[in-house]
Amino acid sequence: MTAGDNLLGEQSILRPRQNNIIKAMDHLFSLKELTHKFLETSPFQKQLATAKVRAIWHTSMPTSIHDRTEKIYLHHNKVFLKINSAALRHELRFHKNKILKLFQETIPNTLDIVFL
Repeated sequence: MTAGDNLLGEQSILRPRQNNIIKAMDHLFSLKELTHKFLETSPFQKQLATAKVRAIWHTSMPTSIHDRTEKIYLHHNKVFLKINSAALRHELRFHKNKILKLFQETIPNTLDIVFL
């Protein structure tokens, strides 16, 4: 009895599967490539992009600004920021292009920023 045989002397079903696995592993991917492919096809891609936007906002803005930010979300490649203070919202509109460039460095397909 060989290693691929079962108790009845028949060939094991696992042997062809092992060959398929070996053939599939002929092309090796780096961890970076696998992570990138997973994120491209992930159903959570919108949530990941929103998390990136929040991280950028909280790291790049002073605490006085992000404390007055109620809500941050990304929808159809637009960043929506709900700001509590009308005066701060008005001031941020003057710097909209700078803030947009900041977001576009990390998320290149960001089209616009909307202050609510």
